[in-house]
Amino acid sequence: MAGMLASPSYAQDKSGDITIVLSSAVDVVEPCHMNSTGYIGQVLKANVVETLTRMDPKTSEIKPNLATEWKQVDPQTWQITLRQGVKFQDGTDFNADAVIAALNRQFSPELQCRDTIRLFGKTTIETKALDPYTVEIKTSTPTPLMPTTLSQIGMTALSTSTTEATKSPVGTGPYVFTSWDPASKLVLTRFDGYWGNKPQVSQATYVWREEPALRASMVKVGEADLGLQIAPQDVDTQMDIGYLNADTSRIRIFMDKPPLNDIRVRKALNMAFDRTAFVGSIMSADALPASQYMLPSVSGYDDSLKPWAYDPEQAKALVEEARAAGVPVDTPIDLYGSQFMQANLDEMLQTLTQSWQEVGLNVQIRMVDKIQHSAMRRKPYPTDRGPTMVHELHDNTAGDAFFTMMVYYTSEGALSNISDPTLDAVLNDAAVSTGDKRRSLFQQANWTIQQDVVPDIMLFHMVSYMRIGSRVSFTPDFTTGGQLELAAISLK
Repeated sequence: MAGMLASPSYAQDKSGDITIVLSSAVDVVEPCHMNSTGYIGQVLKANVVETLTRMDPKTSEIKPNLATEWKQVDPQTWQITLRQGVKFQDGTDFNADAVIAALNRQFSPELQCRDTIRLFGKTTIETKALDPYTVEIKTSTPTPLMPTTLSQIGMTALSTSTTEATKSPVGTGPYVFTSWDPASKLVLTRFDGYWGNKPQVSQATYVWREEPALRASMVKVGEADLGLQIAPQDVDTQMDIGYLNADTSRIRIFMDKPPLNDIRVRKALNMAFDRTAFVGSIMSADALPASQYMLPSVSGYDDSLKPWAYDPEQAKALVEEARAAGVPVDTPIDLYGSQFMQANLDEMLQTLTQSWQEVGLNVQIRMVDKIQHSAMRRKPYPTDRGPTMVHELHDNTAGDAFFTMMVYYTSEGALSNISDPTLDAVLNDAAVSTGDKRRSLFQQANWTIQQDVVPDIMLFHMVSYMRIGSRVSFTPDFTTGGQLELAAISLK
């Protein structure tokens, strides 16, 4: 067991204890991964560690949090005014020195923070304290979305290691990281020294069960108060709330080996199945077929892009055309998936592979655990693999295409299989632009990616279901997949 034992100052009100059942084990608790790995964010973000700014989920407006004000001095310089009177859970002061340490920690080469490339791309920062409660951030390139970026970075105490992933995070949030057994559960306890309003929940215990029906049953019989990722077939309209979350589901195509290096094969993969047939059966009736890797509400989304049309005859013709040109289309293609990603994933992948077989492609499913799945997705990629595809989810809760495009579609993106200098130039120009130009450049890049490169098989904008027990009240929104704020839970 790792973590920090609760002290008498974190006294528990037993009537305020709740249990939350997740779909996946919490096997990492490093805050600099929490925006790239949703299950970490669900536990830590806004609970243990807080951010300098926060985004209003109803309006997407950036509002004060640990920072009270911010101003852009020039295109590459921001000044951030900090909230005074805030303490970390270890009793140390929240001030400029702590913020500088937390920001610089994101760039630690030893930590390999997953969030950094998503938030900053190739941009680097220089920080300094102008006074105990004012921080200056200088960036190597113009960063017009700095207030949004700061809503994604957790502020950790000065004592947090910069060379090793923490196993007991310390922040300024309303809950203390109390105990953690990666095999079974994690416990957060209310922090009585919190600077903000006192939440009703006194202690939250997180447990995990892979089977959606079991999560649903635990809430129904009172063993848990909240159950996440309830499968559509298990939905009880009296207990479950459905919501369009920020996740988009896709299959990423590794384009380096035949037959996947042939665009005809990649197009055939997209045209071989009917996305609408999944809706209301394997997928929720409210799921939306996707044409790009972000929600329509994200700035940079291209309304002119439509999901690939179902055309199995054209898919067969493309496969045969590739075969005639010498492409080894019969080569087995490995498709990697992991159950923690979404409910009914097995059924979805089985249906897809059957459709691909019918147009002449040989795709075989490889279900793996979370660690193996992550290794397949991230650079450096395994070198001993054959033609490969990977199912994955991505959420963009920050509202701008930058937080999707730079990590998934640039040559240096940590989750990218594309190497295209022309596309890089468009995306880098978009990243430092503002207003209509920024939006238009990201839309241009989106069109090029989906029509001319075809590096993925876009599936669905996802709907999640949460089961809510009789003891609590909670309303999920599109941020819930990566941030489940305990302070928003009320007790009946």
